[in-house]
Amino acid sequence: MEKIYEDLSSIEAKINKLNDFISLSLKRDKISNELKRLLQQANKVSSLMSHGHKVMQKELNNVQADCDDAMKRMRDHQNEMMDFIIEEKKRQLQKDPDTDIRKLKSHRLNIGKGKPLRDRDSDIDGATNSDIKLLGSSLLRLQLNQGTPKIRIRDYKESPLVKRKLNNAAIQFSDFDVKITKQQFQSIPKYMLGRETFADINNFLEHVIIKCFNEKYELLPRPRNVVLRNINDLELWKTYNDQETLVPGGYKFITSVDIARKLEKSILDRKTLNRITILRHVGILQEYRVNQLICYIWVAHSRFNTDV
Repeated sequence: MEKIYEDLSSIEAKINKLNDFISLSLKRDKISNELKRLLQQANKVSSLMSHGHKVMQKELNNVQADCDDAMKRMRDHQNEMMDFIIEEKKRQLQKDPDTDIRKLKSHRLNIGKGKPLRDRDSDIDGATNSDIKLLGSSLLRLQLNQGTPKIRIRDYKESPLVKRKLNNAAIQFSDFDVKITKQQFQSIPKYMLGRETFADINNFLEHVIIKCFNEKYELLPRPRNVVLRNINDLELWKTYNDQETLVPGGYKFITSVDIARKLEKSILDRKTLNRITILRHVGILQEYRVNQLICYIWVAHSRFNTDV
């Protein structure tokens, strides 16, 4: 008897399924049209979202480019203001040197820091035309103390800072003040980029390449008697001076050996070489070979002819 009930229940379930199938079959055309309409709407929404993303990304790139350009112009204006102040002070000192010598004390900032007070006062009292140059150095030092530690190499060479070993981190030069923009990053081919991110490439540029340039061009202009105080600096100083004639045209450059030294490696690995290739692609570095030595020239602010 129980088996009969089970069979009847099974038959009833099958009948219900058949009824559902027949009901759905009768509504198939209507359901099919609804599904097509939903699919079209979904495609339209997806297209709109994709377009919106592209527009937003373009605007972000424009904002980033505008921001970078504004920062560059601000730094240029700052340099022009510093030049004007220096020239104005030179003119005043040349016009009436006796009355303005004492005023140099307020501009020299911390250059005499660490000396006894009587020594610093004697520096002011015995001021000569060299104080004009010290004034320029003071203004550069002002940049360092005001949170804008980027100065030009030519200003650094003409200042007494070149004869002093700063206790803090290396001087940062505005000549190498560059960052990769989002737009430049997106122009890098996928096969070249691999898994590198925007932050990875900019960090490598800032903390490896730019640091190599800053450290080299802080040490290179120093007099030999200043460099003699540190045997490691002396060896580097000799190497840098010996290499100065390798690249024609006065271009600033570092070598693969400098980069390997910064990374504390004997040779450059594939990952580092690929990152350098990316920097070449976006127009920051240019490779230049001299015999077995590979030089990387800074071309972000200049045009370098690879045929020279």
